[in-house]
Amino acid sequence: MTRQAWVVAAMATLVCSQAFAVDIITRKSDGKKVSGQISEMTRNEITLKKAVGEPDVVQANDVAAITWDAGGPELPLGYSDEHNGKFENAIKRYTKARDDAKNPSDHLKAEFDYVIARATAAMALADSDKQKTAIALLEKAQKARPEHFRYYESVYMLGQVQLEMGDFAAARATFDQLNKAPWGDYKLLAKIASGKVSVKEGNLDKAAQEFSEAAAAATDTPADQARKYEAMLGQSRALIAQSKFEEALTTLETVTEKGPADESAFQAEAFVLQGNALQALGRMKEAALAYLHVDILFPRESSMHAEALYNLTKTWKQVQQEDRSAAAGGKLVQLYPNSLWRKKLAQ
Repeated sequence: MTRQAWVVAAMATLVCSQAFAVDIITRKSDGKKVSGQISEMTRNEITLKKAVGEPDVVQANDVAAITWDAGGPELPLGYSDEHNGKFENAIKRYTKARDDAKNPSDHLKAEFDYVIARATAAMALADSDKQKTAIALLEKAQKARPEHFRYYESVYMLGQVQLEMGDFAAARATFDQLNKAPWGDYKLLAKIASGKVSVKEGNLDKAAQEFSEAAAAATDTPADQARKYEAMLGQSRALIAQSKFEEALTTLETVTEKGPADESAFQAEAFVLQGNALQALGRMKEAALAYLHVDILFPRESSMHAEALYNLTKTWKQVQQEDRSAAAGGKLVQLYPNSLWRKKLAQ
């Protein structure tokens, strides 16, 4: 190849690379990044077209993170804020990213709607004033773009908000939709979620059966194993409701030792349940330390954090730590003024 021909070829490659959008997906299963242009999407999978070669297909439940070529600088910052529990900041960034986007694809437009709804729902779990708004946003996104990879994720969030509102029938119907997902871990999630509804309804025998069935059905895949420990967490909640506190602590010990250490929502719930069981047994100092784990390590899990702060006001007081009790109460009032736990504090 002559020098002139080489320069022409290099310039053509550069132009092509600049014209070809590159989206990047990080997979949960192996942590590897897959890049290309998102060309097709369903609620089950994403197809990334390559400049050269066959396209890659990533299952929706295997998406750990996504970088959109046309998302702009605010979108990844919004993801980061949401991950760190800064939900209001995240929504502002998502909204700005949506407004600033130049010729976004339909997939990206839907992404803005879904993540704004998700962050609002996360806030609604600890703020009753935002629950109706969250439900409306989630349902709007689902209706507008049912073939988006975040569809089933949003279905689970919708069920969580409905459960927090006390609308058990709606939550059960919503969680049942997860059975339509093609992945085993989501079918287990549907069973676990149903068990959580049963606990709230006071049907503890049914809840115990649902959690037991979910744990027993888990395969050896990492995704299923995570669900297995989530089911065991549910079993602990049911045992506490049945006043079987020692049994619950034994189960929770296994859960905290072997469960997914990188899932903050899971760990936060485990420590709150541990604190609840210890508090019921009169072991107040140990209970306070369990709740303190949530306050220090998992404050972004707003619902569990609010519950932990409420219980810290009680347990610190029981061990003559009045200043720490008052500090926990003050933080609860400041961070979660509209939460169920803030209202209980005032009673």
